[in-house]
Amino acid sequence: MKEIYVDYVDYNLWANRRMIETFSTLPDEQLVATIVSSFPSVQKTFLHIWDAETLWLKRLKGISPTEIPSKAFVGDNAAVFSNLLNASQSFLEFVEAQPELFFEKSMFFRTISYGEQTQKAYEMIHHCMNHSTMHRGQLIMMGRQLGIEKFPPTDFGFFLRGKAK
Repeated sequence: MKEIYVDYVDYNLWANRRMIETFSTLPDEQLVATIVSSFPSVQKTFLHIWDAETLWLKRLKGISPTEIPSKAFVGDNAAVFSNLLNASQSFLEFVEAQPELFFEKSMFFRTISYGEQTQKAYEMIHHCMNHSTMHRGQLIMMGRQLGIEKFPPTDFGFFLRGKAK
């Protein structure tokens, strides 16, 4: 199981990098422009992915945060991108460092919105990575509205084929 989740979290970092490389080509004004989606701008969507990865990693470490990380965020788009990549890298390093038995461990935590929860570690990791994938899909839709015509492939199979070379 560890190998599966190391690959999945490594994929997440790779896909986030590809999305950030693509959106870094846009001017800052476009990244904060209002677009109808789950979150009202590209920047807020990237912040949400950063929030989720940061919160889930803390929960996996036995910490139940009480604040959304981006609530206190002040910075430009480069800082948003840097924070997300750092969170994704930290998530990968954490998962790589865990023993095989960790993934089946039941974890107790409190969420900000839904109170006390218990889940297996692998379920928490899977949920978080799937969540990031869903929002990257939304970012593609938002990017197309902002004029980005071509996105790099970001699917898991493409990542695995590239890794096998």
